Amino acid sequence: MIVVVADDFTGAAELGGIGLRYNLKVEVNTKVNLQSTADLLVIATDTRSMPKHEAILETGRVMDEVLKLNPALLFKKTDSVLRGYVAEELSVIMQKMGTSAALLLPANPHFGRTIVEGEYFVNTQPLHQTNFANDPEFPAKTSSVIGLLEGKGVDIHSQKHTDVLKTQGIIIGDTANTDDLKIWASTANNSMVLAGSAGFFTALLDKVVKPQVKEEVIARAFKQPMLIISGTAFKNSADAIKKLKQQGEPVSYMPVDIVMAESFEIKKYQDWSLEIAAYITTFGKAIIAIDPTDTQGITDQAGILRDKTAIVTSMVFKQTPISELLIEGGSTASAVFKHLGILKMQPVQELAPGVVRMMVDNDPALYITIKPGSYAWPPIIKQYTLC
Repeated sequence: MIVVVADDFTGAAELGGIGLRYNLKVEVNTKVNLQSTADLLVIATDTRSMPKHEAILETGRVMDEVLKLNPALLFKKTDSVLRGYVAEELSVIMQKMGTSAALLLPANPHFGRTIVEGEYFVNTQPLHQTNFANDPEFPAKTSSVIGLLEGKGVDIHSQKHTDVLKTQGIIIGDTANTDDLKIWASTANNSMVLAGSAGFFTALLDKVVKPQVKEEVIARAFKQPMLIISGTAFKNSADAIKKLKQQGEPVSYMPVDIVMAESFEIKKYQDWSLEIAAYITTFGKAIIAIDPTDTQGITDQAGILRDKTAIVTSMVFKQTPISELLIEGGSTASAVFKHLGILKMQPVQELAPGVVRMMVDNDPALYITIKPGSYAWPPIIKQYTLC
């Protein structure tokens, strides 16, 4: 069995989708399923949205369970631009595995994300000059990969694959292209923790997975009613949704009084959920989002806003049947799944790299498609999301 531990749900789904390419039987779960029969078990811990001390404890707890599975390959999926508690979680995993080194390849050249001479670039632009500098929880203040992770109680090294590999600490590999990923994968071994991006995971699968055939799961065609949830702060997505709203499309923004509320008032959520349900009845779909102009100056409420979105989503589900749930943003997805009681899913379609459609274990009538906020919806479903 191959086991992946991912710090958010979009990363978990992305690697589950990659598993489909290799004809693996894939399970994505928010818990460590010790009875799983999957070839690839992906655990979505949601630690990126937790306070740091909780994330560290949860990573340790998950690793205690994962090691009981004795996986043939263990991979730690991190954010490709190193958001979250990357160094802290890798330190815990190193301790649990009894190793002193971790090989971290966060870059993904397929999406224009590269590391050259220890500097991170997104489509040739230094990381701290991109929209990632405005992330509400983990803003990129530098493009130096050492600068992004240093000061976390573990040695951080930036290396090329031609260098003699360090034997202690976290080694972040220069990755200018996919060939670099393949070379790094060829040097990887079980004496170190292996971590990083979907690109690195793919290179590792090329190395360890033998060609195989399995029975294909035929996914149902997309159908209404649909609920689309935008939980990303990325400007491109926010601008697209704003334009849809102006065009009269079924966009339901979180009411300002809910955005600003410090306490839960069920009547306000009921009114909001009725608006969303009415859109679904009229249009066959609805888009839930937060207007960025309503959150200007609010810098520490991302988790609370996600939970508010999840609350109204669960109320909508009780009012009207939903066949397709589409979510952008991994932390938002985790909050929604928690309120809906969804734990286990089976990826059935990789619609595009990072955009994965899944069947829900305890609700076969519901299909869920999720993607990272910084990725675009692929053409196959833009006709439904409209953005």
